[in-house]
Amino acid sequence: MKILDLTLNAVIALTAAVFLAYIGLFYWDYGIFVTLPAEITDFFVRNGFLQYVMLALFLAAMIAKIPVGRAIKQHERTNRN
Repeated sequence: MKILDLTLNAVIALTAAVFLAYIGLFYWDYGIFVTLPAEITDFFVRNGFLQYVMLALFLAAMIAKIPVGRAIKQHERTNRN
């Protein structure tokens, strides 16, 4: 369960970074997409739908963390007794 929790944390971090990069590029012309090479940035700019995929994955990971966190707490409680 802890590996699943760590994986969810990684998914949250990655999706948040990509989504915020889209926001920064489109609204302020600032962020990681401005500093990356054009070949990498062009892939993301051409596929704008990825920002919504990243947002959906972010929300799904956040929702999935709730039962995973509860299961980890329950497992720790049963191991203590």
